[in-house]
Amino acid sequence: MIKISIDEISKKEIEKNFWEDANSNTTGLIQVLNTTNAKNILMNKHRKIYDVLYDAATGDINVAEVKELLLADRQSLKKYIGLFGNYSSNKILADELLDNIFRYDRYSKRRVAVEVLKKMKVTVCPYCNRQYIFTLSNGHVRPQFDHYYPKSRYPYLALSLYNMIPSCSICNMAKSSLDTLKEPILYPFVEEMGSEAKFVIKGKQNGNFVRMLQGISNEFIIDLNTTNARNEAVILNQMTKLHLNDLYNEHKGYVMDIIKSKYVNSPERINELFLSFPTLFDSYEDVKNLLYMTNIQKEAWGNRPLSKLTYDIDSQLEKGSIEEE
Repeated sequence: MIKISIDEISKKEIEKNFWEDANSNTTGLIQVLNTTNAKNILMNKHRKIYDVLYDAATGDINVAEVKELLLADRQSLKKYIGLFGNYSSNKILADELLDNIFRYDRYSKRRVAVEVLKKMKVTVCPYCNRQYIFTLSNGHVRPQFDHYYPKSRYPYLALSLYNMIPSCSICNMAKSSLDTLKEPILYPFVEEMGSEAKFVIKGKQNGNFVRMLQGISNEFIIDLNTTNARNEAVILNQMTKLHLNDLYNEHKGYVMDIIKSKYVNSPERINELFLSFPTLFDSYEDVKNLLYMTNIQKEAWGNRPLSKLTYDIDSQLEKGSIEEE
């Protein structure tokens, strides 16, 4: 829903730390691949993976290929899926890779996982934009990692940095082992819902329209208009698979507060506040941020929960275009 934006300096630092851990930690992938046990498992049972990760002539690790696997972007992730296939039909082999080679459980407990999350600065779930997912420096509290391409199906991508999406527990549980190769949802490192798909409120038939516009009636539904979205099918799949349609309609009380604030604070009043407190507000929209207790500017949607919903409903109310469901 909301794109994960990482500046180039942070991205380089993240990848550097991640790669160093893979080389130095005893359960890092480079260290594991250097063991006889790992080499035998891959050679005898996962030959396609072995042929890519080891040099055919010497039997030594192909370090460049391992690094590409760990730092693979979405295009490269798909390339490896094409090479190594889907393990969903053989749980024993998948578990063997996860337990003995791509030891995600070990990685997730290491300090580097916390360092990566801190540097990514993802504070709100990018899948739903509904919940904070802070990372504490002590590592006791942090987001869950969702594997965009699920590790149960593609265990060789379990340690790929850009296959691990910081997310809330609800989205991680709802997505589970969804095969996003066949049924894609938005890939947060590249994609976002943006302004093309918009949350809207629709009044219920025979509802009290005036009370709804005063923010004292919940006789409406929260819907998503995807008419102008280029990736409509992907967005709708995400809304369905992560149960976001139902979850967003649990936020009616929040939307009623938006409507009530809009009803009480006219554009003239907002402008008056802006002009009266020049040291507090940088813009007209900044006043709205305070009134709604969020960030409605698109570049800040990833900083506060429900910020996209707030922006969309505020825009709808500005236009005064409310339909019946």
